[in-house]
Amino acid sequence: MRRQVINLRYRSLSPAQAERVCEDLGLSPTQAVSLFFAQLVKLGALPFCPSTFPALDEYGATLADADATEDRALKEIQSDRKAGKVVSVANRLHPETKPTDRLRYYGS
Repeated sequence: MRRQVINLRYRSLSPAQAERVCEDLGLSPTQAVSLFFAQLVKLGALPFCPSTFPALDEYGATLADADATEDRALKEIQSDRKAGKVVSVANRLHPETKPTDRLRYYGS
């Protein structure tokens, strides 16, 4: 198979971020792009469904659904805080716990 050099331009991404993801996957960026092109040719289409939030697509939800759920959860937490149902345990932690390790217990 003949090798070619391809120059790519892309927006919104840092090459360092892409390299970190590839590293986490055990791939070099060259291997990742080669895999992408191989699948593109094999399928004759993109090997994924473009999405701004793939996890939502997996569950058949929209971003509006996720936002509405988050808003309901935040309102419930705020209501529970006012009712005294959210208890801070920051001062009851193990002595070796760093002060930055702030924990909250959300109970009924």
